[in-house]
Amino acid sequence: MKFGKKSTNWLAMSEGVESAEPRNFIEYAIHQFYELAIPEHFYGDNYNIKHYDKLTRYSKSDIQGAEWWIQARSGKEGIGFHYDKDEAYASNYMTMSFPIISTITYLTDAGAPTLILNQTSLDGSQEFPEVPHEGFLSYPKANRHVLFRGDLNHGVSKTLSLDEDQPNSRVTLLVNWWTRKPMEPNCMEFTDEIAKKSGFVYPDKVAKVVETSKSVGPNKVNSETTPFLNITDPKNKNTKMYTRHMERFPPNDGFHYDMPKPKDLVAHTLYAINWSWNHVFGTVGMLDLWNQNQISSLFRIAEPKLIVFIHDDRDLEGPFGINWWLQPLAKKYQDRVKTYTATKEKASNAWGEFGIIESDLPIAVMHDTKTNRKLVLERGSVFGEDKVEELMNKFLGESSPDEL
Repeated sequence: MKFGKKSTNWLAMSEGVESAEPRNFIEYAIHQFYELAIPEHFYGDNYNIKHYDKLTRYSKSDIQGAEWWIQARSGKEGIGFHYDKDEAYASNYMTMSFPIISTITYLTDAGAPTLILNQTSLDGSQEFPEVPHEGFLSYPKANRHVLFRGDLNHGVSKTLSLDEDQPNSRVTLLVNWWTRKPMEPNCMEFTDEIAKKSGFVYPDKVAKVVETSKSVGPNKVNSETTPFLNITDPKNKNTKMYTRHMERFPPNDGFHYDMPKPKDLVAHTLYAINWSWNHVFGTVGMLDLWNQNQISSLFRIAEPKLIVFIHDDRDLEGPFGINWWLQPLAKKYQDRVKTYTATKEKASNAWGEFGIIESDLPIAVMHDTKTNRKLVLERGSVFGEDKVEELMNKFLGESSPDEL
């Protein structure tokens, strides 16, 4: 399959159409989840995102089936941030088609938590909002079933894991609800032949469980509302109470966010997160000129670019690192400038374009990739926030191209 993507399974289900009897416990669980597919008040009263004219409110009658798969990860293993989508469609047409609802069912208590952000994308080329300030963090808890809109950015944060690195200790069943079957070969019908080869056919055992559940009462699904804990900071400047984490968003952007220290987080808990302005940043890309997807993105983005050339990532981190002032600066100008950091290893072949040599580092340049207009920070000046902002304002304020 294209781009190393893996296959998932399909189970047709729709309202008013009798579904086949479950052949295994996974299909039995999916039948149960169908009853919870779109709970009452799922969308809420304020169902909107900036820049979206309309967001569709789906009902269970729109569902045509379930895409499902199982994941097993070690206790400290992460999963890159992504959107659930029709993978074959994305590979063939380079745009995204999303499920109605994505779900996660934790089968064990171990592993890193899932972070779901209030951020979406129309087609994968641009996120809305650019920097999410809200999210949910779900630590694994056996039998917890999490539902969220299928077009939300999410991943598994290994740096927030509270567990040991035991192999295959984090096991999840993923079920996504669709209005149509995703394209093959990435999503395949789970036929009787495939089920038998996989050892996933034992209808007699399933029938016994069904009978037992019927004897309990008419309601086959027991739902539980998990209390949410807010992690908020009303512009508290005391960063010692937080640890800053970083995730990579495709093509190679950094999402930086503060969270309480591990000792202040509780395993098996579901947190609602609201980050204040100075505790979440997602506007600084990490330039990699060997990454073709990022090169395409670089020239597709209309805004001029601020590129901060550095020796390596050590220049960025720590209480005196460049990121501590560059991230707020980039966020301040995010509607007018796209900001990147660029290490020697990943971007030195661009130095010649700006007349830069290694002894100039760190140094900042402004570049309009549409007009090829450029402006380089004056050599020998004290490199820091004030000088870089001065460079940005000078570039944005000038109407005619500058020669290097």
